[in-house]
Amino acid sequence: MRIVPFLSLILTAPFASYSRAVQVPDSSTRPRVTIRVVTPPPPPADTLLTKLMPPGAPLLRELTKKSRRVSSETLYVYSDFGRESWRYVGEPLDTTFDGLFQPFYPELVFPHAEPELFATVRVVLDLQHVAYLLRVPGMYAPSQVDLWIYDAEARRFGLPIRVAESWGDAGCGYNLEGLLLNADGRHPPKLILHQGTGCTDMETGRTLSEADSLWVRMWTAGGFSAPVATSDSLLSKLLDKQRSRVAR
Repeated sequence: MRIVPFLSLILTAPFASYSRAVQVPDSSTRPRVTIRVVTPPPPPADTLLTKLMPPGAPLLRELTKKSRRVSSETLYVYSDFGRESWRYVGEPLDTTFDGLFQPFYPELVFPHAEPELFATVRVVLDLQHVAYLLRVPGMYAPSQVDLWIYDAEARRFGLPIRVAESWGDAGCGYNLEGLLLNADGRHPPKLILHQGTGCTDMETGRTLSEADSLWVRMWTAGGFSAPVATSDSLLSKLLDKQRSRVAR
């Protein structure tokens, strides 16, 4: 279990390694929340995962063995740590691979008795690219799901994309969910990311802050483009539909 100082929260954004949010008490009669965001530098570009990973490498064999292949035009990715029916529980990766992932998940540097990396499902995006969804260290536990795309021609992985995470603490909550559309290997895929954050006064129940965002990332040149904000109501309805299916 990770020890987090009281009222110190780490907000996980889908396009940064992590961000830190601090809830600062205010001496006035109306409490305020001050958010300070710190974005660390990205992992080095010359790590083995993103530099050289030839087909047949031990890690690829492990991922293929332990991840379940799915074929679906719409793949809903969400975080629901602790529920047995969670689709992305996965199978733990051998700890000998922790060193490969440490540049991306600093938590792996510390000794841990329980597994922190899990292979869940994989999707063939096209003849050259396979997407692996890994459950990885999150806010307090391995509750985050990242998308790792392997390029067979370039013989390497692209940088991971955060697609799901959920947590709550001290009146604040965070939720990230994703939709991988046209994930059938026949059409260019599209990645939809929805993020919601909010803080509530635990004594009065009054909403202190609330934010809701929706992004689209298009498949281009063997990878997903930079995120573009959208307010497409059809995408929101599609997310609602997928969410309700999971809730049943």
